[in-house]
Amino acid sequence: MFSDNTLEEIRARMNIVDLVGEYLPLKKSGTGFSGLCPFHKEKTPSFHVHPVKQVFHCFGCHKGGNVFTFLRLVEGISFPEAVRKLADKTGVRIEEEAQRRGPRNGPKAPTEPTRAQKALEWAAKYFHYLLTEVDTGKNARAYLIERGLTEHSINKFKLGLAPAGWHTLSELMQKRGFSMSELEQAGLVIPKSSGKGYYDRFRERLMFPIRDPKGHTIGFGARILTTEKDQPKYLNSPESTLFNKRLQLYGLYENQREIRLRGEAILVEGYMDVVGLFEKGVTNAVATMGTALTEEHCRSLRAHTKKVVTVFDPDAAGKDAWHRSVDIFMRAGMFAKDLELPDGLDPDEFVQQYSAEEFYKRCEAAPRQVTKLLREIATQGALSEEQRAHWLERLTPVLIASRRLPDRALIWDSLALVLNVSVEMLKELSQGGPAQRTAATAPSPQTQRRPAPPPAPKHALDALDLQFFCAAVSVPELFLKTEAAEWLEGIRGEAIRTYLSELHQSGDPAGLQSKLLVIQTRDSSTEFQEEVAKALLLESKDSAAVFGTLLRRVQDRKREFQIRALSKQVRLSQRLGENDQAQLQLLEKLKNLRGGP
Repeated sequence: MFSDNTLEEIRARMNIVDLVGEYLPLKKSGTGFSGLCPFHKEKTPSFHVHPVKQVFHCFGCHKGGNVFTFLRLVEGISFPEAVRKLADKTGVRIEEEAQRRGPRNGPKAPTEPTRAQKALEWAAKYFHYLLTEVDTGKNARAYLIERGLTEHSINKFKLGLAPAGWHTLSELMQKRGFSMSELEQAGLVIPKSSGKGYYDRFRERLMFPIRDPKGHTIGFGARILTTEKDQPKYLNSPESTLFNKRLQLYGLYENQREIRLRGEAILVEGYMDVVGLFEKGVTNAVATMGTALTEEHCRSLRAHTKKVVTVFDPDAAGKDAWHRSVDIFMRAGMFAKDLELPDGLDPDEFVQQYSAEEFYKRCEAAPRQVTKLLREIATQGALSEEQRAHWLERLTPVLIASRRLPDRALIWDSLALVLNVSVEMLKELSQGGPAQRTAATAPSPQTQRRPAPPPAPKHALDALDLQFFCAAVSVPELFLKTEAAEWLEGIRGEAIRTYLSELHQSGDPAGLQSKLLVIQTRDSSTEFQEEVAKALLLESKDSAAVFGTLLRRVQDRKREFQIRALSKQVRLSQRLGENDQAQLQLLEKLKNLRGGP
């Protein structure tokens, strides 16, 4: 406990108007001041500060209190942390009741930083100095300028430059009184494999200090700046008692205030995305550090907001990342949306090409993660048993995580629609019942809408798929003249769809034949081998006509699949209560596909 004298002295020295003014613009209003509340969204100021009474109050969200309350709420810290911060700001020496009564009767006093912590702080300042103050950092500064960064963001995130040389940093820090053992604990040096001596971990790299919620440097991320071979593009500090990638989010310390003010965090994948977004005005982004999202990350975010927008890379890894994050956010009780940027742009590139305003606009319009997942399934149209089993297995963690959500019934009903299974089956899966154990192998039960198709034999091939494949390899010249978009979506089976795509990319008949040999050795299906061999042996003058007929049939089926998928999307949109404009767009697409008036 802090003594009453300490708290009174801090209150006397810290004018609440000055403190609040550091966080938001205030205007004179009668005998006090007013501004937009930092604790909830509003357009008309309802937040008031009274200089005489030294208190604040918001008539919108009803939050109020003194200087300690304000700092605790605006920075998301504890009362003791708020007291210590204000004591530092006002120059008040802290006196604690517990210390006067003796250490056994109260909490321990804050521990002094370890030597490893001090080493990290010293290194961060030195790296920043090299980047910003001397000629050594000229090339690195040029790189950052090329990436669109200015002193504003470089100083905000304390970016730095690790010096060249295997021992430059360690030798300098030894002269400053740090031992090699302390530098190893800080992750700044690596023991040589011979067991004798050390070398610097970070050399000629752009340095991103990673700071804990109190602003202490606990590690580094480092981007290579040279063309040195066999070196990773990014390198992180090693795991330690100070630094754990499963717990830390890059940019959370720097952007925590804006995250609270906006009531939302933006989760991206890279250091440069966070810094680049900040430079252009998107000031509430954080990033994981080369590791998948964890529940610990979510707990760190929940201290500031329950809303998040994920903006992952548009590649397969990025898609997998947001898929895996759906149930993690649900379990953490967070409302998560997913934003997909156009043209394969990453967040940093997008804000440079467009603007922060456009980025925020797209974040606002981004679909909820689970809604996007439902749409993804719906676009696949009628699912095969294999596809349905895959999605049931994939969605089991989502079902379990959604059990406590207020809109659970809507989510389950929508999933039942797109998967063509019963809600009862989903309920069993969510409870870890028999359905969960058999989801990967058992056929789907009958639904309340229509019976599911009977399961296909494990190695059965779709007849039209196989006929089209055989026709294609018998007239490679004609097949290669087609556009893949004409027929690819009309192929039902994943294996033959992949084979056809590979053949089409071969470029010429000779290349196609070579690729076909590879495919034939890869697929052990007897039916496939026999039918392909027959097609190659029985080529006739009618082969071209047969191919044309089968191409039209595949195109017709593609259109049928698209109609089914869109019909399912329309029903899903209606069930989710999406706006009329979204439903009209889907219905217009459906009308065009059907060729109706």
